[in-house]
This record gives sequence, structure tokens and C-alpha cells, in this order.
Amino acid sequence: MKFLHPGYLNLFFLLAALLPCWLYFLHGKHQSRRTLGVGLALKRISRFSSLRKDVIRFLLLNLVMAAIILALAHPQLVQEQKVPQPGVLDVVFLLDTSPSMRATDIQPSRLARALEVIGAFSRAKLAHDRVGLVSFAGGSVIISYLTEDANNILYYLDYLKEDTAVSHGTNIGRGLRNGLTVIRKEAEVYPAAGRNKKVFILLSDGEDNSAELDGAVDAVREQGVKVHTVGVGTVEGAPIPIAYEGGRPVYLEDDQGKRIITRFDERTLHWIADKTGGKFYRSLSGFELDKTFSEIVLKERDITGFRKVIEYQDFYHGFLLAAAGIFFLTLLISG
Repeated sequence: MKFLHPGYLNLFFLLAALLPCWLYFLHGKHQSRRTLGVGLALKRISRFSSLRKDVIRFLLLNLVMAAIILALAHPQLVQEQKVPQPGVLDVVFLLDTSPSMRATDIQPSRLARALEVIGAFSRAKLAHDRVGLVSFAGGSVIISYLTEDANNILYYLDYLKEDTAVSHGTNIGRGLRNGLTVIRKEAEVYPAAGRNKKVFILLSDGEDNSAELDGAVDAVREQGVKVHTVGVGTVEGAPIPIAYEGGRPVYLEDDQGKRIITRFDERTLHWIADKTGGKFYRSLSGFELDKTFSEIVLKERDITGFRKVIEYQDFYHGFLLAAAGIFFLTLLISG
């Protein structure tokens, strides 16, 4: 315990110095009552003798003043806590932008919902965490290298949201290799950042139709980077928009003119996560994505140490309440 204003504690010396005055006053008052002969009458109408009542009143009033002095000194309870210090986490999002991700079984679409949640994640991340963004479809593009600036990521997310160009095919392997390129370039430019823990979050409906996936997964494993995969899409699926005419989507059709329904391929994403030490997550509505990202970050973030934090809890209010209670008790005794 400590006192915020310890100087007020000197008033206890004044309180002690007044003790002889109180005793002299009580003695004189008692002698006066004996001289006037009122002591016996007071004893008859009270359970306490006048002297005993005066002594109790004296003690209670001193307790009131002592409580007020302690309250003025502002006592505080000192509590020391150890707060964990989170390590910096570099998150590279690998985002499927193939036509099947534009299906609207998740509103407003699989891709649009993923972009919204990545944006929310970037705004809410810890200040020194860094975010990178890679898109992939038939090919792959590094949209943003690792950056602490959330506004930089938000700018590119808006670009992807407005981009209506359709790139056919889904090459997850190319996206994984570009994710490794992001890490390698960062290590070259900022060697100190190489100590940051790296993690990939891959969002896709799982439909891979390339021959690069096996080699890319092996390369990721060699670098010791975990890939957490997030499958986006409902069980029922939805038609695949492949173009836009007059602002309206044109859907992929088979030889009979029937719309082809995109199906969710869970096995591929499970396999990627298992091979790299990550975990597979499923999003059927898109609303699970926020929780999924938070769980991944909580799981992957390292604790680099602990910082001592001292908290001060005021409890002068208790002394003020005690002073008020004792004072009212004194009034009752005086009555």
C-alpha cells in the first residue's frame, strides 16, 4: 500500500498533541459534574456513566478524524502484474480470385466477403504486425508486400473489389510460390524482419486445376511456413460468373446450355494444411471468417516475454464511509 499524498499523515502528530487537551477537558467536565451533584442523576437515566460515555465519545471522534486523515492521504493498493508481450506476426493472405470465387452462394459473393474480412483484420491488427496480399487464379500476382500500414492493404482490397476482369483457372501452387517470394524479398530488404514469425492464410473454394501444387507445398514446408486454409462456399454451390455484360453476370454453361455449379473441394485444402502443419477451416456463410482469422493469429503468435505493470487501486472511499458511520454512531451515543 502507498499514499498518494503522504504529507497529510503528519496530522496524526497534531491529533496526538491534542490528547492531553482532551484528557484535561474530560477531567474538568467530570469534576464540574461532581461538584454540581448531577453525576448521580445522569447515571440513573443512562446505561453508561457520564464519564464512560464521554470517553467513548472521545474515542469515536478521534477515530472519525483518523479516518478523515487517512482519506486525505489518498491510500492506494499497489498491485503488480506480468503482462505478456506478443511477438510480431507476418501474415500473408493468399486469395483465390478465380471465377468460382465470384459465386454468390455467400453474399455479396465469396470473393467480396473475403475482401471485407481481410480489410477488417488489417484495420484491427496489432500496430507492428505486417500483412501481405497475393492473389491467384490461372496465374498469380503479388498485390502487396508485407506492410504495417493497413491503409496500403485497404487500397489494394478496394482495387480487387472493383476489378471485374475474369482470369480462368485456379493455380494454388503459383499462389504459394508467390507467397514465398514475398517472404524472400522482405528478408533481403529488411534482414531484421526475418525473426518475425510467418504464416500463410489461404482462402479458396479448393478447386485446383494445375500441376504445380505438389512442388509448391514441398517448397513451403522446407521454409517452415504453416499454411492455414479457409474453405469458402456452401455445400449447395452456385453458378460460376465468367463475364459481365451490361453490368449483369454471364454464367459458365455446359454443352447443353445448362449453368455449371461450382462445387467445394475440401480435400485439397485439407491436404495443404496437413502437409504444412496448418489447420483447415470451413466458412459456409462468410460470417465465420472473422473468428477464424482471430483464432489463427492467437494460435500462431509467440509470446516474447513479460512486462511488469503496476496498478494502483484507490480505496480512500472506504475511510470516508467509515468516518461517516462512526460520526453517526457518536451522535447516537450523544443523544
